[in-house]
Amino acid sequence: MDHPLIRFAPAHARLTRRGLIARSAAAASTAFVAPAVIRSAGAQDATPAASGTLVEWGFGTAETNPMARSRVEAFQKAFPDVQLQVVESFDEQKLLTAAASSTVPDAIWLSRFETATWAARGVLQPLTEFVQRDSFDTSIFYDAAIQESTWNGELYGIPGGMDVRALFFNLDALKEAGIDGSSLDTSDWDALSDMGSKLVQKDGDVLKRWGFDHKVQAKNFWLWGNGNGGHFMNDDATEATFNDGKNVEALEWAVKAYDAQGGYQAYQGLATTWQGDEQFARGQVAITLYEQWMMSGPIATVAPDMNFVVLPVREKGSGKDGRMVSFTGGNSWYIPKGAKNPDAAWEFIKFMHSDATWKLGAEATKAYRKQQGRPYIPSLTGSKTADQLQIDELYEPIAGPFDDAVKLFPQILEQSQNREIGKSPVAGQLEDIMADTGVSPALSGESAPQDALDQANSDAQDAIDSF
Repeated sequence: MDHPLIRFAPAHARLTRRGLIARSAAAASTAFVAPAVIRSAGAQDATPAASGTLVEWGFGTAETNPMARSRVEAFQKAFPDVQLQVVESFDEQKLLTAAASSTVPDAIWLSRFETATWAARGVLQPLTEFVQRDSFDTSIFYDAAIQESTWNGELYGIPGGMDVRALFFNLDALKEAGIDGSSLDTSDWDALSDMGSKLVQKDGDVLKRWGFDHKVQAKNFWLWGNGNGGHFMNDDATEATFNDGKNVEALEWAVKAYDAQGGYQAYQGLATTWQGDEQFARGQVAITLYEQWMMSGPIATVAPDMNFVVLPVREKGSGKDGRMVSFTGGNSWYIPKGAKNPDAAWEFIKFMHSDATWKLGAEATKAYRKQQGRPYIPSLTGSKTADQLQIDELYEPIAGPFDDAVKLFPQILEQSQNREIGKSPVAGQLEDIMADTGVSPALSGESAPQDALDQANSDAQDAIDSF
């Protein structure tokens, strides 16, 4: 049932390269929060500094994820003079059309990876003026999230969520293969490959379990290239360096890691049998790279008693205490250029990012998951203070693997970097070029890694020069 104070406008299909936006835009909770609760919790002052119509695009309030719905409802309670209109999804053409016809929304929820894409086209307005006027503290956010929300030295977005990538190990599978799970060194990439070949499981000629899934084919090559010391662009995003020698080495390693387990075609065949990203939880993969939601989703739902450990990827050859390697993504809130009610949009953005508002969302999430018989695992918000608040005040220990991972994820985020291509206005094209022209032909054996990355680099440079 819709909140009576929120008007929902017709939704449009969100055609995006990134499934993350759709996941992040899903939101929900039917809990109502009184304005007095907001004030006493220390969230934004509920003085009616904002009024009128506030049109927001991209942030859904469905009843499947309480984190967003409870916070949106809390805003409307705290600012009763604001008439909020929510368009839960949209496509790129709709946004371009709106910008051309001066009918843009007041606030928009976008992947930070698209900051340069839209800022360079004049669709977004910088938030510097608002930040300085209200002395808004951006130091509470992870550096990577702020950097990815920035283009040409101007801050355009305020982070509202993050993801992070780490390695998940099935310790029972490792033990069966005679591998000591207590002494894992994730900076020894060759050892990971060797483990993968030992962990493959077959029933006759039928492949039942994949050993080590580095997931470079799932647009994760940026992590492994960076972890090997490689770079993908120059500092001002005018030159592609996809075929950096260190990147070539990383792709050669990735190809060999799959070949040692039966080859990419064998992997693809097995992967067609996986459903709902549950392959690790169901024992169909022994070691895998994945985002943090693997733990709160498939593992907590399918195999809550699983004997596993989550460890960061570390820079190749750096040792057990070497630099943690991950790239991070997520969404931010933006105010489009030409917004009719930017003041209300800014109040909305500030409100959604206060620790107290995050706590309300986390409390609603915890209650919702308890009803489902699932454990509460803190969300990664983009805010260091809000993440720590969830751990300190709301998280209840579950079991060693979960507890350790909850503490680990913020530590990885502190060292995480962004995809260098995100600095380019054609970031989306560059991501597709790497996947389709660089990684896929190398994994399938159609091209040698050097040749594939040479071609990808040429295509990437053409895309950059054509903008």
